[in-house]
Amino acid sequence: MSIRCKQSRPWLLAVAGWLLAWAGVGSALSAPAASDQEAAFQSALQYTVKIRSSVEIPFAGDDKGTVEGAGFLVDRERRWLLTNAHVVSRSASRVEAAFKGGQFFPVRKVYVDPYLDLAVLEIPPRHLPDKASVANLQCADTPPVGHPVGAFGHPWNLSYTGTRGIVSGLTVRAGTEWLQTDAALNNGNSGGPLISLINGQVVGINTAMLGLQNTENLNFAVPMKYACRILDLLREGKDPSPPELPVVFFEDDGDNDELKVAAAYFEGEAAPLQAGDVIQGVTDQPGPVKNATQLINALRGHQEETTLSILRDGKAMTVKAHFKPRPSVLQRQGLYLAGMLIASPGFRDEAEANLGKLLAVHYVVDGSPASAQGLQLWDMIKSVDGRPFHDIDALLSYLNQRNRPVRVVIKRLSEANDNIYEYHEFELPVEDLKLIGVEKP
Repeated sequence: MSIRCKQSRPWLLAVAGWLLAWAGVGSALSAPAASDQEAAFQSALQYTVKIRSSVEIPFAGDDKGTVEGAGFLVDRERRWLLTNAHVVSRSASRVEAAFKGGQFFPVRKVYVDPYLDLAVLEIPPRHLPDKASVANLQCADTPPVGHPVGAFGHPWNLSYTGTRGIVSGLTVRAGTEWLQTDAALNNGNSGGPLISLINGQVVGINTAMLGLQNTENLNFAVPMKYACRILDLLREGKDPSPPELPVVFFEDDGDNDELKVAAAYFEGEAAPLQAGDVIQGVTDQPGPVKNATQLINALRGHQEETTLSILRDGKAMTVKAHFKPRPSVLQRQGLYLAGMLIASPGFRDEAEANLGKLLAVHYVVDGSPASAQGLQLWDMIKSVDGRPFHDIDALLSYLNQRNRPVRVVIKRLSEANDNIYEYHEFELPVEDLKLIGVEKP
């Protein structure tokens, strides 16, 4: 099979060139000068760092071990670095950073986002080099498709390496809005800057690549406008955490740019949102809302009642709602017992799964008593010695009084054809008991 291309019309090329120039990318037929590209990468040497973190006991979603990635300086006065949450971990971890030519030093987590793959770190005063510069962030707009960009980081430990490509699109995958690029990303690029090769501004945080077989040049970054919103709120002394949203949205399989409620789980009040509602905007925030990332961004920092514009049964209306911020990742707490980590599951649709606020198993150490008994990831703790526990502190207080093994009943998804859940009973020694998490903000 052959593919034939129609001959381009000169007037069409001229119009395309004018449109791209108007969008801020210059001539459609010319690439950025080599000197501009070199300058962008040379500047990145002064604000990009190496980051490594180590996790001993992870919550579900994180891994035990050491992760290496990148980050970049975004505020010299506050000595803040920006990177990915998965680089520093949402579990308790030891994190270090190093500027080019320098030694690693410990850094402190200031903020780790539970929704976006983003974290803010603080450098100790004596470890910030005089020559270090602050990255110039493009906070206002997302660059258009075709905009030339460069990814900077440390792929496979090839330190301070740049790759080049374009902005391929703005994409929603796994419920999150991403900046898509064909600039090569590999292990070690995570957390580094995605840089405009036109103006040298950072337009995103390098985050992920699509790992499907035979897939090439499908890579993703956190758009900088969402990171800038979090940085601005932190500077104002406000909590930038995303809101608690007891809502599940339909997956937008058809690229409809529509945020439609599939299920709502509000408690103790008349539900402001119902299944079938289409959220269109937040009244005091500019622009429409087309996906969950845009809604969460608009609701960050709101501690008071908020008015949402929605469509219900095809009719435009407004509803008032109050969304509390999600608990801080840095205050996340779990209980380590007999080689397993127990904590709240944290699912938005726990009501749908009929979990009843049960505690869940987040991690099991190979060869531990819990592993030997057959405990598994996401087992739900139904009772301990016949008593239900929904709170880590209450369970710790009870176990501290035991000097004998305890009987643990769990429920897990069933492998049988006619059951959703199956129940198991285990006897576990009360040993290696300790709290995990709660990092200093």
